[in-house]
Amino acid sequence: MGVHQTVNIAIFGLSLRTLNELKEHIQTAIPSHIQVNWSNIAEPHLDILMINHIFSDSPNIKSLIKNSDIKVLQIANDVDKNSSIENDTLYLPLNHINSLHHWLSHYFNERSQPTPEATEAPATPPVGQTFHRRQIREVLQEILNPKNGKIQLFDHNGLIAIADPRNEWVWQNPMLQTLHTDPSLNYTYATQNDQLWITETPQQDLKQWLWNLLWASKDFNELCPPSASSFYLEIWPQPINKIERQDILRMAACFAKGAEISVVASQLKLPEQRVKQFVAASLGVNYGKIIKDHQANYHPQNNQNMTEQNFMKKLFGRLRNRLGF
Repeated sequence: MGVHQTVNIAIFGLSLRTLNELKEHIQTAIPSHIQVNWSNIAEPHLDILMINHIFSDSPNIKSLIKNSDIKVLQIANDVDKNSSIENDTLYLPLNHINSLHHWLSHYFNERSQPTPEATEAPATPPVGQTFHRRQIREVLQEILNPKNGKIQLFDHNGLIAIADPRNEWVWQNPMLQTLHTDPSLNYTYATQNDQLWITETPQQDLKQWLWNLLWASKDFNELCPPSASSFYLEIWPQPINKIERQDILRMAACFAKGAEISVVASQLKLPEQRVKQFVAASLGVNYGKIIKDHQANYHPQNNQNMTEQNFMKKLFGRLRNRLGF
């Protein structure tokens, strides 16, 4: 085995401290000729997913695993079983790496025989892209579904927030330094233990918080369909980003009348992709709807004409006063 191999590994749903410790152990346990690429759950060619067992029953995780050849190792806490692996579940704390080394070696032995052609990227759509396109709308629907009680919102970096769709509240993880996510955004039901910290955390409006999350993340523009040409905003977002607030509110003012996306971009001198980002975030939280172009009532040319007429009226009014008419 003179040729170096690579393996894409994602670790999902663990605390940052546990994540870093596990990475160190994996680097030690893995054969020296294997290069590890630390990936996220949306990686199109993911090989191994190590995931907190409480997230494994999430619909999106199940779908991701079902439609791929990803090898899954669940992570659970059990002091009595520490460091052992049973039924593809690794039990923490990890006091030695014997079982982990054996599990990884078995994985590499299984995949060591394929021909070079077999290891090339498949012709089917990459797993990560399929996961994004098919699932993200369903995830957002469940986050906003009033039938749900408290749920955990997480991505490949770990816990983002606890949401209460029934009462439309959310409690952001106080350890979260930046409000941001990616297509690995997912949810699972929250237990009583999961909710202990929210009593000391400010609650926020769920839809407004989620709009700001989608806006800040930049990866959800496809929530705005390619065929969408005009959009009508029914509920205004409340932007938390002070730097971008002016642009957001200007776009909101245009779309509140019903407007064409290209017209708003042109009139406000903003990239069309940025305007679509606004529409995508708004559609993601049901703040508006796609409309036909003829239903758009925002006509900036007419507004400009009215401004010019008002200016001329004021000008003639001043002239009349000065001339004594």
